[in-house]
Amino acid sequence: TARAVTADTRVGSTTEKVLSRKDLILRLETPRFVTAGDTVTLSSIVHNYLPAGKQTQLSLQVTGAQLIGQNRESVMIEKQGEHRADWRILAQQTGEMRLLAKALTDTESDAVEIAINVLPRGLKQSKAQSATISQENATQDYTLDIPASSDADSRTLRIEAAPSVASTLFGALDYLTGYPYGCTEQTMSRFLPTVIVAQTLKDVKTARIKETNNINAKVQSGLDRLYGFQHSDGGWGWWKDDQTDPFMTAYVVDGLILAKNAGYAVEDYRLTQGRTKLTQMLDENKAYGDQQIDLESRAFMIYALTESGETDIKYVNDLFTRRGELQAYGRALLALTLSLNKDSERAGTVAGEIERSAAVNEMDAHWDSRRREMLDFSDVNDVEATALSLKALARIAPQSELLPKAARWLVSNRKNGYWWDSTKQTAFAIFGLTDYLKVSQELSPDYTVEVYLNGEQLLNKRITGGDAAQAQSLVIKRKGREVSPVNRLRVIKRGRGMLYFNSALEYYTGAEETQAQGNADLQLTREYLRLKIDESTLTWKTEPLTGDVVSGDLIVVRLVLKGKPAQRIMIEDPIPAGAEQVTRASNIEFDYSTNSWSDWFSAREFRDQKTLYFLNEFDGEVMFQYVMRVQIPGEFLINPARAELMYNPSVQANTASARMLIKDK
Repeated sequence: TARAVTADTRVGSTTEKVLSRKDLILRLETPRFVTAGDTVTLSSIVHNYLPAGKQTQLSLQVTGAQLIGQNRESVMIEKQGEHRADWRILAQQTGEMRLLAKALTDTESDAVEIAINVLPRGLKQSKAQSATISQENATQDYTLDIPASSDADSRTLRIEAAPSVASTLFGALDYLTGYPYGCTEQTMSRFLPTVIVAQTLKDVKTARIKETNNINAKVQSGLDRLYGFQHSDGGWGWWKDDQTDPFMTAYVVDGLILAKNAGYAVEDYRLTQGRTKLTQMLDENKAYGDQQIDLESRAFMIYALTESGETDIKYVNDLFTRRGELQAYGRALLALTLSLNKDSERAGTVAGEIERSAAVNEMDAHWDSRRREMLDFSDVNDVEATALSLKALARIAPQSELLPKAARWLVSNRKNGYWWDSTKQTAFAIFGLTDYLKVSQELSPDYTVEVYLNGEQLLNKRITGGDAAQAQSLVIKRKGREVSPVNRLRVIKRGRGMLYFNSALEYYTGAEETQAQGNADLQLTREYLRLKIDESTLTWKTEPLTGDVVSGDLIVVRLVLKGKPAQRIMIEDPIPAGAEQVTRASNIEFDYSTNSWSDWFSAREFRDQKTLYFLNEFDGEVMFQYVMRVQIPGEFLINPARAELMYNPSVQANTASARMLIKDK
């Protein structure tokens, strides 16, 4: 396209289209991924548009996998003809396999090079350690052993030594921003910590933000996604199309106002709608149907409204009067609300109650809580209660002796090495720790730290106050065969100051056959059926999967989850590499709205490697079904399906692994 503008403002443009083509074209038919142990049949398809038939030399070079048979073929392809060459490949190990296919003639040629991920087989497992070392001279040993049969190429080990609480936050941020799923809560739990860490480190003048964190882009991405999740009534739930939830609406409103206060452009009408919905729910005191909003959730709603600058003092007065009914979580939110209202007398009263209710020892302090405000059943929630109590004391009683102890307890209780038990718990821990950073009086460190792995020195570094002030940690990473099944970690500290140490080891079991596992809380089964469609009547039925499975067949995956009633469940179901999920076949839509097809779900995602179901409410039994069309011939391993409680991931279950042989049509 060419455009022109003259000095006297005459304009013009013209567009020419050019079609380019090749007379010999090569395509590769491959799956989107394979799993270690798969044998797959790949196809090179050559189209000859030359004016005459051509003797064509076909070849395939493979790295990262084993080619079974010859890698070359010579064939005559007629004018306007095509030819398919099949290649059998065994994916032996996790990583990446690269394919270079060529079609050569004496006039024109073509080549294609692609990379395919080879996924590990088995279940993902992890081990972690966290510790706070305060002694001037200390040697601590840790053991992180994993089965020798685990997949050697999928192992990852991350070791972090941090001289300050601020230094520990970036690892947790990396976990949140890399979390692969994204309901409203998970989006907020990425977005909010990013905002508050960025703002806090601006306030702490000696700290600097790592450029690789790309803060502004992450904040804008979070805002866009949160806007998309907002319901028509102005509130938010866990997903776009579920019920509006009191806590989630408060969580997002609070995040948006914090982002706005930090200088980010937030659409005001989004905030206005959210605040209006919060006020309506507080007045009606209704969550779902006739269910009343619990007091802890009301505390968070009132806090969020106050943070946004719009709240009725009657809500605050009522909460203060009923503060004896609050758990540590709600009590801290009440104190923060009073502080925002400049009500220093009552804020001091509640802060004193927070201090007196702490569980304290010589090293650390925390607050017990048996209530999760997001859920309808009691559970231990000490991390979030402690984070909010720390935040409240940092604002109201910045000289409190409990502050460094509570911060140490939080950092030492990262169950997964550099993050806590869930996205939300991690976000709230950061939420509390950032306020502590603003008033922290930690002694300037002056020590040497050494880290050894199986006798090999990985780190020998002197840490001073300058290192602590810059909010940077020392991170060592090992992956693949650099990580052995036996891992002996030794940490040596010489000198004064705090050392926050953690390690996280992840691996896949690597087993060709994995047995189903479950308990009274959760049991998950997976079954494959054949889908038969009568196109004359547009009806369907399922049959047992017997006989050959042939390219083009439609297979039904049936997942049945049983257990105790619960909330916020995720099911992750890997698919065979030779298949693709479909939602429609022969003009029939296969969804939960289709009669007797599947139970209701809150959200479903079809990804290249797996299918995901998310369920807000689980009454003890549910059945989900979806359809996949098998396409690529081969023998494929199917990793186990897995279910877990999103906010208590230790409660989980998995199916057995499976195999599927797909024959060529």
